Amino acid sequence: MNTTESETVRQKVREGYGRIAAAEGSCCGSSSSCCGSPAGTAAELAQQVGYTPEELAALPEGANLGLSCGNPNALAALRPGEVVLDLGAGGGFDVFIAGRKVGAAGRVIGVDMTAEMVARARKNAIGYRERSGLDNVEFRLGEIEHLPVADASVDVVISNCVINLSPDKPQVWREVARVLKPGGRVAVSDLALRQPLPSAIRESVEALVGCIAGAVLVTETERLAREAGLAGIQLKAKSNYLDSMVDGQDPLYQKIIEQLPAGTKPGDYITSLEVTAVKPAPAGSGSVTPARLQVFDPALCCSTGVCGPQVDPALVRFAADLQWLAEQGVQVERHNLAQNPAAYVENEAVKQALTERGEAALPFLLVNGREVAAGTYPGRELLAAWCGVATTAPAGRFTPQVAEFVAIGAAIAANCDPCLRYHVHQARELGATLEEVERAIAMAAKVKQASHGSIQRLADRLVKPPAETTADDHEVAAAPAESKERRCCS
Repeated sequence: MNTTESETVRQKVREGYGRIAAAEGSCCGSSSSCCGSPAGTAAELAQQVGYTPEELAALPEGANLGLSCGNPNALAALRPGEVVLDLGAGGGFDVFIAGRKVGAAGRVIGVDMTAEMVARARKNAIGYRERSGLDNVEFRLGEIEHLPVADASVDVVISNCVINLSPDKPQVWREVARVLKPGGRVAVSDLALRQPLPSAIRESVEALVGCIAGAVLVTETERLAREAGLAGIQLKAKSNYLDSMVDGQDPLYQKIIEQLPAGTKPGDYITSLEVTAVKPAPAGSGSVTPARLQVFDPALCCSTGVCGPQVDPALVRFAADLQWLAEQGVQVERHNLAQNPAAYVENEAVKQALTERGEAALPFLLVNGREVAAGTYPGRELLAAWCGVATTAPAGRFTPQVAEFVAIGAAIAANCDPCLRYHVHQARELGATLEEVERAIAMAAKVKQASHGSIQRLADRLVKPPAETTADDHEVAAAPAESKERRCCS
């Protein structure tokens, strides 16, 4: 896209969102939200995509415009005293929520390119200050491709359903990397494509302002973040959020349906996507190294992942990663709730997390006293980035999508039906096309020489286009909806 075309897109988006700010509506008009949800249900939509009633009740009137496709504040695990930047802040919705989390010692900057939105957010900030007693937010007029923010000045960058609107997404991700401090992190909710959109929708300005036409493939999002210099990139598709965001009677939704191939629906093409990443510390900078990593496990019989005949691959991998970090000079401490409960009471951050979230917060990880993860065991690349340790392998060569292709091959080799269902589902959630999944299955079958007919028939059914899927296939093709921590052969 050349400069003239990019500016044309920006102007169309400005006009669309300027009308939203003036009319207190949303990006598809005064009565509908970013993807068609009625504006009257903005609070309901926000809860369906991850916000709590308490967060919404604390907002000043007029801040929630119903433009969310996720909750980046929840992803960010914000801590008191941090500096947060919100890309495309709109009426200040996420800025005000973040402001309460970082407290008086912290600061939140909202950037928006629409003058009407900035004016509205600044007006809403008066109500925020009155309700919270805090004076820690500000709003700046500017483009997210050219952020009015100093280099290495931000702890966390958040954004909610905005990056997809940019005509120059590579530049957005470069700017994110520029303004982040070493060790700073990204928490973004956005819309992304599971497969390419039909050209008629891609070229629709109305669909662009509606957050659809500008979306890129899930794999493209990962590539852009990695090429900008970010590490520990994790992507999680939240397809169920799309159902909450769609109003079937909305004119834009109806127009999009008409332009899709027969037998398909928007959810076959687009998904809400959570993106988290960190900015690595420069090699030898010493800015966050040597780091202190504290791990607070749930109650385990042993933390190695090997208990008699039972093997937990995630724990085995994590134990190996901790050993590797220790060899790089990181101070690693690991606690088991079953063996050392006193450590959980003595650490204020852990105690607070358990009080607020219960045992779902475990495992709980701190780096230099700051929460970096809760409820999951992160991979080596993410751990290394948090601890300021350079990994030996070039970042991004073994992507999450490639990992799912490998797992598909392993499932076929092991004749594991639930494994195959699960990993085909995960590959599709990460943006793999049916053709790519088919190739992965074909390669695995060739290696195995298709020695087991039933597993091959299941594989064939899992990659049928929607129009070809028969009623008998529905049970097979239905992938598990819950995927956060589920392992197929547990």
